[in-house]
Amino acid sequence: MHKPTTRKGLGLGLATLGLAAGVAALGGSPAAADGTTQTSAVSAGPAAYTQAVATGQPSAYSSPLERCANGTDHPLSGANPILSQALNTSFHSNVGLSESVEFTGNQYYGNWEFVFTNTSGETLSVDCAVLIFRAPSGSDNHAYSATQSYGHPQQDYLEVPRGDGTSFYIARLGFHDVPLAEREVAPGQSFTYLLGGVPSSAITLEQIRDSMQFTADLNLSANQALVLAYGTNRLTN
Repeated sequence: MHKPTTRKGLGLGLATLGLAAGVAALGGSPAAADGTTQTSAVSAGPAAYTQAVATGQPSAYSSPLERCANGTDHPLSGANPILSQALNTSFHSNVGLSESVEFTGNQYYGNWEFVFTNTSGETLSVDCAVLIFRAPSGSDNHAYSATQSYGHPQQDYLEVPRGDGTSFYIARLGFHDVPLAEREVAPGQSFTYLLGGVPSSAITLEQIRDSMQFTADLNLSANQALVLAYGTNRLTN
């Protein structure tokens, strides 16, 4: 997958010419002096939950720790089932998280950064977590980062265009060759997911935020049922 280059330890480096016109399409969110717009944070999920702990050593690919280290494409025949599902309009998570979305760019190109903070009392493993959300169509960059050390993330990924200027995005995070600690987010710590592309007036920043469905892998099943149902493709590292 692409290596992130944004400014929170990731370094955005986008031009801000034409920012006002680009931000107008985002709706509702105020612009900051540095050329960004950001939503307020919303929260979802339980403060306490049980998550199975993966065993095994890094690079032992038959072990539960490396269950999402490798992957394959899962092509579907016919229309993707997500197109017939009702739109998600409120942030959903099966673990305690807050979420906000920040946009930096202009009407020609920008980055949407989803910022998640662990609001629970548990240490969260984000390995094999699935993110499903709606955003402008045609993303050409998507990446994971964290406020704590992390290693070698990659993805099973799919964009499903809706034909209205927006797409569903489905991403399963997968890590490899690093210890469990580098796949975890402690209480109060944050991690981010970056999407780059061309803005669209078809969806606001708040609607992008509220469309997010975050499913942590709580039972070491690797969220495989979601990957198979939506027919994701495996991205290279």
